Amino acid sequence: MVVIAKYFSNNKTISCRLVAVWLLLLGLISYSNLQSQTNISLKDTLDNKLDLSDFVVNLHGFVPMPVIISEPALGNFGIAMALVFISPKKKLKGEKRYHFPDITAAAGLYTANKSWGAALFRQGSFPSLGLRYRAAIGYTNLNLNFYRETLATGEMDFDINLAPALAMLDISKNIYRDKYFVGTNYLFSNVKVNYDFTDNLYPYIDQSEFNKNLSTLALYGEYDGRNSIFTPDRGIRFKGSYTVGRSFIGSDFNTDKLSAYTNAFIQPVEWWICGLKGEWQWIDEGAPFYYYPFIIMRGIPVLRYQGKQTLLFETEQRIDLNLRWSLIGFVGSGKAYSNSKYVGDNDWHWAGGAGFRYLIARVFKLRIGLDIATGPDQFAYYIVFGHYWNR
Repeated sequence: MVVIAKYFSNNKTISCRLVAVWLLLLGLISYSNLQSQTNISLKDTLDNKLDLSDFVVNLHGFVPMPVIISEPALGNFGIAMALVFISPKKKLKGEKRYHFPDITAAAGLYTANKSWGAALFRQGSFPSLGLRYRAAIGYTNLNLNFYRETLATGEMDFDINLAPALAMLDISKNIYRDKYFVGTNYLFSNVKVNYDFTDNLYPYIDQSEFNKNLSTLALYGEYDGRNSIFTPDRGIRFKGSYTVGRSFIGSDFNTDKLSAYTNAFIQPVEWWICGLKGEWQWIDEGAPFYYYPFIIMRGIPVLRYQGKQTLLFETEQRIDLNLRWSLIGFVGSGKAYSNSKYVGDNDWHWAGGAGFRYLIARVFKLRIGLDIATGPDQFAYYIVFGHYWNR
């Protein structure tokens, strides 16, 4: 549930992952057939290289959308497939900028560790009112590991199956120049928990939290001054939110959560992009075990390091070799704090790696590529559309 809920609660990720299909479809549709039927060019007029900008702007209708899942916590490999309907958005009178279309999607996923799920998603906007909205319903069956410090044998991992049914609604309002937003997010989930009864979970995981409803209501403010929502070269993004879970919104847990997230992109010279990221999360004592914050970083599986509070810093350096190709290097460190002797530790956990990018849609500054990362426990690979921090 945590993985899927975080995916749905991100208002930028859907747009980035939608564009992924326009690359993958190239293996399914011949260039000559596409060009003859739609008059869409797959080459940039600037350098005559492969570029999907024209494809993105003019594509409409139903589209099959395959995405490779490379998350280590889900078995390092999986496939998600969505049927996406794209409804072009008309510009307001006198406007020059492009509005991304409304998106409706039905999706399913299956991964190497036998996790699976299905969902319906809708994203849209009312430009004349300055409103954005997202809505989703879904069901997932996730096989995940939760790590706890045990008294007898030190750290142990517990194999736990989470099967949440969830519904989400997010509405935000542009309050100034399409850069300052305020919004609210409601998430309802009914979470079924299963585990191998040969594992004695007590006292490491509270079984009274099994098979309950977790409903949350969040208020957030966001500033986004980046020059692209996909792969920025310059600008700052900041988002702060306060989230509660209460019985009057359908929750069996009384929780309070605070989070703050920022990243900045600096361009000292034309070919060098310096990215900086910081993130802090805090949650109170009333949260269920699967809702604890965790370190989110390339090279570290989700849920690997949980705590009642997390703090992380990361930097990414991009070197543009030419207009299309770039090299990436990144490194970061995070810490999970807790007043429980079973959760969290006193160590900073480091991870880093390298990768490459290709500028696949110049007009939108969309780059795609592959990262190889190493952390405290393993190597991992990540297929990246846009920027990895776009979550």
